[in-house]
Amino acid sequence: MKMLKIGFAVLCAGFLVSNVAIAQSLGIGAGRQGSQNYAVNAGLAKFLSEKTDLDVRVQAYGGSGQSMPMIDAGRLDIQLAPSPDVLAAVQGIEPFDGRALKNLRVIASLDSSAYGFMVRKDSAYETVSDLKGHSLTYGFTAQPTLRLQVDGILAAGGLSIDDVQSYMVPSVPNGVDDFISGNVDAAFFSLEGGKTREADATVGIRWLAFDDTPEAEAAMQKFVPTAYIKTIEPEKDKVGIDKPTPMMGYDYALVAGKSVPDDVVRRIVKAMHDNPDKVRNIYKTFSQFTPENMVPTFPGLTVHEGAANYYAESGLME
Repeated sequence: MKMLKIGFAVLCAGFLVSNVAIAQSLGIGAGRQGSQNYAVNAGLAKFLSEKTDLDVRVQAYGGSGQSMPMIDAGRLDIQLAPSPDVLAAVQGIEPFDGRALKNLRVIASLDSSAYGFMVRKDSAYETVSDLKGHSLTYGFTAQPTLRLQVDGILAAGGLSIDDVQSYMVPSVPNGVDDFISGNVDAAFFSLEGGKTREADATVGIRWLAFDDTPEAEAAMQKFVPTAYIKTIEPEKDKVGIDKPTPMMGYDYALVAGKSVPDDVVRRIVKAMHDNPDKVRNIYKTFSQFTPENMVPTFPGLTVHEGAANYYAESGLME
C-alpha cells in the first residue's frame, strides 16, 4: 500500500512537471498604463493567452526606451513597439547612442495609427508650418525615441525644433495634460490614443497637416526611416479630423529577443497567421491586418529565425 502511494505521488509530480514544461512563460513589455503602447500589448497578451498555451504576463514600463533593453538582455521576451523605436535601438542612435541593442529581432509587422500635433480647434493653426515661433511638447525623458518623430513631423512641415518653442515634458500623456491645461500651444500624440479623446472632449482639438509630397516624406524619413505619410480621411471615430489630413504613419514591429526559442516564436506567428480576425481585434489600429502583410520588411532590422522559418514554410517569405 505504501509503495502504491509513493508511485501515485511520483506520477502526480511527473504530470505537474509536464504541465509546467508545456506552459512556457512569456514576458511582454509595455508602456505605462494609459498609453497606447500599454493597450496594444495588453491586447496582444490577451490574444496569446487565448490562442496559445503560453503563460503570458505583461510588465509596464515608462516607454520602449526602458523595456527594449530588458528584451535585449533576455529579461523580457517580446513587445509590440513602434518601428522607429526598434530601428533606433538596433542602430544605436539617439537615445540609444553608444548602447545599440544587437539582440533584438522582429517577428511580425502590424499596421499602426497616425501621429501628429494636436491644437485647439478654435486656434488659428492649420498646418505644421503655422507653429513657427509657438510652443510644442518635446523632451519625453521617459520616451526619448519620440523626439525623432517630432523632428520628422516638423521636417515634413518645413520646420526644425529650433523654429518652435520646446515645451519639455517627461512623456507624451503628460504633454497632453499640459496642452489641456493651456500651458502649451500644440502637443504630439497619436490619433487613436485615449488622451486624444480626452483632449477633444475637454477643449476640442484639430490635427495639423503638412503637404502630402515625396519631398515632405523624404524630409520626414531623414529622422524616421520607417515612417510614411498617411492621409487620414474624416470619419465618425477620427476625432480632430474634419478634412483629409496628411500625418505621420508607421507600422508596429512585434519584436523578440534573440534568445527567445524558435518554437515559441513559431507558436506566436502561427497563432497570428491562423487567426487574423482576432489579431484585428487586438487594437483598433490593427483593423487592416492580413496574414499576407504580417511579414516584417523593415530596413535595417533582422527577422527572428523562428519567424523566418515559419514564413518560408508558409510561402510568405522566400
